Amino acid sequence: MTHPLDSLFKPRGVAVIGASNKELSIGHRVVTNILENGYAGGVYPVHPKGGEILGLQAYRSVVDVPGDVDVANICIRNIFVPTAVEECGRKGVKNVIIHTAGFREVGGKGAELEDQIMEIAGKYGIRVYGPNSQGFMNSDPDVSLYANFTFTPMKEGTVSVLAQSGGVAEVLNLNLRERGMGFRLYASNGNARDISIPEILEYFGEDEKTKVILLHVESMKDPAAFIETVSKITSKKPVLAIKSGKTVEAASAIQSHTGSLMEADTLTDAILEKSGVLRFHSMQEMVDAAVAFGSQPLPKGRGVGIMTNAGGPGIISIDECVERGLELPGLAEETKQFLVENLPPEAYCENPIDTSATAGPAVFAATVKALAEDPNTDSLLINMITPFFVDCEGSAKAMVETLAEIGADKPVTGVVMTNENWGSTIDTFRDAGIPVYSYPETAAMVLRAMVRYAEMRAQADEKVETFEADTARARELLADCEGGNFIPGATAYEICRCYGLPVADFRLARTETDLPSKDDMPFPLALKVEAADVVHKTEQGGLLLNINSEEELRAGFRSLMDKFAGSDPAVLIQRQVPEGREVIIGGKREGSLPLLMMGLGGIYVEVLKDVAFKLAPISRQATVRAMESLKTYPLLAGVRGEAPCDIASITDIVMRIQQLMLDLPEIQELDLNPVIVYDEGKGASIVDARMRLR
Repeated sequence: MTHPLDSLFKPRGVAVIGASNKELSIGHRVVTNILENGYAGGVYPVHPKGGEILGLQAYRSVVDVPGDVDVANICIRNIFVPTAVEECGRKGVKNVIIHTAGFREVGGKGAELEDQIMEIAGKYGIRVYGPNSQGFMNSDPDVSLYANFTFTPMKEGTVSVLAQSGGVAEVLNLNLRERGMGFRLYASNGNARDISIPEILEYFGEDEKTKVILLHVESMKDPAAFIETVSKITSKKPVLAIKSGKTVEAASAIQSHTGSLMEADTLTDAILEKSGVLRFHSMQEMVDAAVAFGSQPLPKGRGVGIMTNAGGPGIISIDECVERGLELPGLAEETKQFLVENLPPEAYCENPIDTSATAGPAVFAATVKALAEDPNTDSLLINMITPFFVDCEGSAKAMVETLAEIGADKPVTGVVMTNENWGSTIDTFRDAGIPVYSYPETAAMVLRAMVRYAEMRAQADEKVETFEADTARARELLADCEGGNFIPGATAYEICRCYGLPVADFRLARTETDLPSKDDMPFPLALKVEAADVVHKTEQGGLLLNINSEEELRAGFRSLMDKFAGSDPAVLIQRQVPEGREVIIGGKREGSLPLLMMGLGGIYVEVLKDVAFKLAPISRQATVRAMESLKTYPLLAGVRGEAPCDIASITDIVMRIQQLMLDLPEIQELDLNPVIVYDEGKGASIVDARMRLR
């Protein structure tokens, strides 16, 4: 089945407009790369003077090329690019790769030139890759096309690389090569004016020989399209990403707690997580993980079986695995018996297994067999030093052969602590597809990434709950509110009630005759001023607590009305609920994307900043996991003899707020702070609700 981008990545013929015999030119390098890497299609240099370039006939115009041209690499000054694209249109070229810089990225005239190019390309139906792009490579032996001006030799592999920055793409390629890996497909599309990141990702995702995708992004033009495309890919294969730059827009000046608690990169994290993408903050760690994803099966759980021939690295491996949330299960009794029978007396036959430094091929083979076949382990971490008195290469071969014989279906990572004299030992592992690292912490990080991806893929099938709600009534209430502002508190509470949220009982009073009697609302009560210019009531003196009599109620009402007389105030009278643990639940819309927030609440929320953001919609299980990720979660779960809080009630509130945000796109931000949560099984009460419209 063909794909629209096949004509780009598998072209019949390639022209290089701006080809040159000058060695230090992009046009020369592109032609050289295409020829040296064995591309089987037609290669057509284009130069205004014609002649011969690198042994090939050069054509004065792409129009003069006799063969089919599916891709034209353009390596000329920016002001001449529109004319070149026009000639490509007349020739019937399907795709142009514009290596030239000086377009939208520099603004002004450059942006105008880019618009002109797009207009010409649209007229002829040409797809534009770039401008300001490095190019692409396809290592498939049937194609073997190096349509790029970089220098690293092409090596076939299972990892595909997509990076907006050409420099980042080349660094990823170099580091893959250093670890004994190649790549499958490679693309750096610069300004991405036409052929987009999601479109290329889709192509990589459908390529059967791509086992893992490395992604670098600088910006996301259409987050919703990104999520839709990438979610389909990550359900089948892993996407590992690194993003440069911060999403400053996500932390713009706002007045809600939810908005102010968003860090600069919160939205990026939420988008990538929603897409099933594993985000890394280090290119080195991302490449290390890719090496394992590209050759190893996914783990079925968190249990790691560790073997070592040196005690120290084994202990470090334990620490690193446990710190990253992995587990070290005990070995089955039959496994331990097998080890006792096959390992020397000085060996330690528990997890982690210490074979001792004198262990040779037979001992290593028996150990790796025991761990691979043990029912309690889900992955293997091999620590190996290379003493001169042991057949280290033979030990590596014995382990590789044993794993192949038993058909091990668990991921294996190796940590070989050695020097260049034992390079063949490392090569033995790598040739068998076993990733090798220099440090135990790297192997632990890689295994945790693989576990995380496996868990994310399983969690993608979790169902999102819906509730009965009076959405029509909520919309009626919002219709009377002014856009861009916080809506009145009483209206916010009524909307909460429309969604079945546990709001503490309240009344709105503008005169003393509106005040409730003790039979209507039992004491104690809380009084809150309601005025458009009073946002933070506590800081502005607009909150009175512990009102215990009708006299105090009237006095408190008069006090607030007098204090805020210039703000056209009203007073919200609310039942003062018993004390409990305070949490905050909020929502904020970034474009069309609704973010949910949950964390420890109250007046210290912006000091502690212990909150979790998730992109809606999420499942009930995902909500619980988000709360469990909080540093202060033990306070909710119960510590030092305290009863646990009603986590189920918190989760229910988050689920209903999610539906409210999805149903009512006119709500830009909302805070429920605090939500008073009681002991397990005793529910929760919302005592403050604030909502701001778009």
